[in-house]
Amino acid sequence: CIYNYDSYFPFFDNIPPLFSFIARKTVTLDVSDFSMFSITVSLTPKGMNERDKIIDLIFQYISLIKQSLPSPAASEEEKGGENHHTPVLKEYHDEIRRIGQINFDFSENGDPTSFASGMARRLFKYEENPQEILIGPILMENLDFDITQKLLELLHPSNALITITDPDAAAAIDVDSNDSSMYQDTDLMDSSWQQEKWYGAKYRQKEIDPQVMEKWASYGSGKLSIDSRLKLPELNKFIATDFSLRCDDDDNRDTDSITITSTNGDDTNVATTMPTPPKLLPQDLPGVRMHHKMDTTYRVPKTFIKIHLTSPNVYKSPRSMTLNRLYEKVLNDDLTSFVYDARLAGCHYRVACTPTGFRISLSGYSEKLTDLLDVLTSRMLSLAEEMLEGPAARPALYQMFQKAQQNLLRQTKNIRLDKPYSTAVYNSRLLFEDKIWNIQRYIDEMEEDAYNPLTMEECAKVAEECLFGRVKVESLCMGNIDEQSAKEVGKVIEDHFLKLGRPLSEDETPVFKSLKIPTKSEAKAILGGSVVEEAQSSKIPIIIEELAFSEKEENNAVEVLLQVGCGLTLGQEGVALLALLGNMAYNSAFSQLRTKEQLGYLVSATTRTGSGGGYALSVGVQSSTTLPAELENRIEAWLLTFHKELVEMSEERIAMEAAAVVAQLRERDMKLSDEVGSYWGEIMLTETLSEKLKQPAFDRKERMAKFLTLRDGNTNGDLHANVDEQSFTPAELKQKMIDFFDRHFSAESPERRAISSRVYGQKGKSIYLDNIGKPGYLSNYDDIRHMQQFMSSWPAIPYWLI
Repeated sequence: CIYNYDSYFPFFDNIPPLFSFIARKTVTLDVSDFSMFSITVSLTPKGMNERDKIIDLIFQYISLIKQSLPSPAASEEEKGGENHHTPVLKEYHDEIRRIGQINFDFSENGDPTSFASGMARRLFKYEENPQEILIGPILMENLDFDITQKLLELLHPSNALITITDPDAAAAIDVDSNDSSMYQDTDLMDSSWQQEKWYGAKYRQKEIDPQVMEKWASYGSGKLSIDSRLKLPELNKFIATDFSLRCDDDDNRDTDSITITSTNGDDTNVATTMPTPPKLLPQDLPGVRMHHKMDTTYRVPKTFIKIHLTSPNVYKSPRSMTLNRLYEKVLNDDLTSFVYDARLAGCHYRVACTPTGFRISLSGYSEKLTDLLDVLTSRMLSLAEEMLEGPAARPALYQMFQKAQQNLLRQTKNIRLDKPYSTAVYNSRLLFEDKIWNIQRYIDEMEEDAYNPLTMEECAKVAEECLFGRVKVESLCMGNIDEQSAKEVGKVIEDHFLKLGRPLSEDETPVFKSLKIPTKSEAKAILGGSVVEEAQSSKIPIIIEELAFSEKEENNAVEVLLQVGCGLTLGQEGVALLALLGNMAYNSAFSQLRTKEQLGYLVSATTRTGSGGGYALSVGVQSSTTLPAELENRIEAWLLTFHKELVEMSEERIAMEAAAVVAQLRERDMKLSDEVGSYWGEIMLTETLSEKLKQPAFDRKERMAKFLTLRDGNTNGDLHANVDEQSFTPAELKQKMIDFFDRHFSAESPERRAISSRVYGQKGKSIYLDNIGKPGYLSNYDDIRHMQQFMSSWPAIPYWLI
């Protein structure tokens, strides 16, 4: 028989009282239970210094649980009744059983391959009971108090294996063993370091002191008292009980699809059925746009709420962006204790800071989701108010703020250690996108010796200004939610965000632009033609160079970016041609540069879209053996090879490649969350547009798919059943692709807009230093900013509005 030990450890599935208490001691943690029983706690460096206290608290909490059990001699009625602590064990057990059953009953489709692979592994575990293969992992046995008692007795310090992994322990490897230790219960200073034979890892070990084990086991027995701040959890108020579907209500029986009629090549009408897109609901206050769609396809009692708060102040400076990201981290840390129960019950949230504002995402069972939204948005306001009170009044929040700053600084510094190809892509973005702050600017704001250090009060003021000042809101309610409930969500948004300030005007809306990369003739005019020709052997006039930050980095990387225009200049035809060429380019580049030439393991050729609507083809290679200049030459040579492949490609192959892109564009959403993501993505593409242009193109992919659906050039019939009268034959499409390539990608084209972004490993350091100051070489952020002064921007109008 397969036993699920969760049936007997229900306390540990809801453990925030212990760990929110530990978190107030500046410790972050990750708790999981697997195998027999295991607790994993992730600590900050300051938390590691207090590891003795944390381990001590864990054993106190285990003792608290043991105390809550009814005695073995208690009657069945007493075991099912209430004791002097909190809700009884049986109620915890039933609660976890309900959560597992709900998640199983309303699970959605996933990736078929992953599902088959997972079921194959389960066959070994459920060999004797194959009927339990689907539900086995969440199946809970009936609660047996005697078994629970015996299992809890095994949670004794004498059975404990404590593993401490600390990167700072390496600094103590050569320390004399007679030195004093800051630890008492977990002191290993008198143990010698050993080396593991397979990987050479340093470690040391010792038996736990019997007196320490006796102390850990004595809590709650009369010898040592349990910390009064430790409490068992309350019952989960977020568990849903109403799973009825709003689409089955008499007032909500609407169709979930619409029919679009188009004309094909032989003048006959063709009907295409598409899902009904979300509709825009009227709102009482200006500055709020609420999109709503009630699901009738997937039929699960789940709802998704997406909110974007647009503010011009988030990204107005590196300092403002840093402070808002710190607020995001403090908020998510603080919310752990507020919404832990909601996550267990299948309700999830996410708050993220973006350059255009804050995004709030909620998902889960419909009955409880509005409660979670109210808790979340209320806490966003009250947290800022508490942070304004300062460190003296709110020491716990100040510790969270300090921890957030340390983590954000570490994460930001680690970006400099990304693989060279990622750095090359980032550097090219710095040039062809306007208003992109450099990583070092963020680091300068957070360093301890900064001229004007960040404070918790300033963080709160900036966050309040961005969240509750001049903002506008774009939102989507979708799933098992009717129109009236969606309006109630809009009311919550209005009450918490808009009534404290006033709507953002159109001219204050943050707008990002893609800059025009200069053609070769334009670059010569900027830099001086003869000087450029003498300084460069490259066919690309502007080259960004950087030396890898890590002194151990051996890889070089190059990204060649070939900019083709914007939505206004390309139109749907140009964007479709770029999508098709990009799809074909990847396989060709990988075959030539990776498989045949063996330049490096990382080879990429893909389309790239800037935040301001600029389109480009990006070709990149990372190599440990070849320097950037040669990698660039090999990319140029591959472009000639790719052009030859296009010229020699058969019409059948062209039709097959186009059909592959069409299949991707028409790929069906597998579950409700996929459909929500698709619609929300289209809405967010309009976030910086004016009100007159805020028209999400929910059929954008279908329109492009029709454009690439070809008609037969030899007969009046169709290669596909559903084509527009403007669709091309394979021969026509092939010629358009070649013309597009010749205009934008060919090195001889006067219209080609290309840059090369190079990153040198340490072996190429001398070459990098020699190129500093040469015309056309941008060797630092100041050089990039200087070049941008000569670059105009592309119009930001999207192609689907043309």
